Amino acid sequence: MKSKYLYLLIFVLIVTNIFTVFNHRKKGPRKNSDFYREIKFLKKELEFSENQIDLAKEEYKRYKNKKDSIENKFRKYDIVIMNDISVGNNNNPENMEKYYEIAKLLNKERMKHWRIIKSIANENQERKLDSIWSKAKEKITSTN
Repeated sequence: MKSKYLYLLIFVLIVTNIFTVFNHRKKGPRKNSDFYREIKFLKKELEFSENQIDLAKEEYKRYKNKKDSIENKFRKYDIVIMNDISVGNNNNPENMEKYYEIAKLLNKERMKHWRIIKSIANENQERKLDSIWSKAKEKITSTN
């Protein structure tokens, strides 16, 4: 009789553990994700309203789909270039040019994303965003 209760208790603990794990995974983006950090930035630094946040979330979904597609191309050329290097061909201009084009495409998409975020912002938020971008640009150019 005691073993039945023990098995029942073990079964209940396993089921609740499985439920907890799957329920935790459905809750959305993790706190260390790009999405979470971007939304947090928009709320705290730029003081976006809930309506603006909803628009920014939609834009982020569009951007993430496009970015993931471009990054898949990057992974392909990472392998191609690693193969070139492994056979001793350290300077294959055709593959390097394609890799560079993919990098430009990714940067253009990132710029488009932030332009759309800027179009969601009001005048004051646009000025804050421009100020942040200017400071970041100065910091990057001064270190080179």
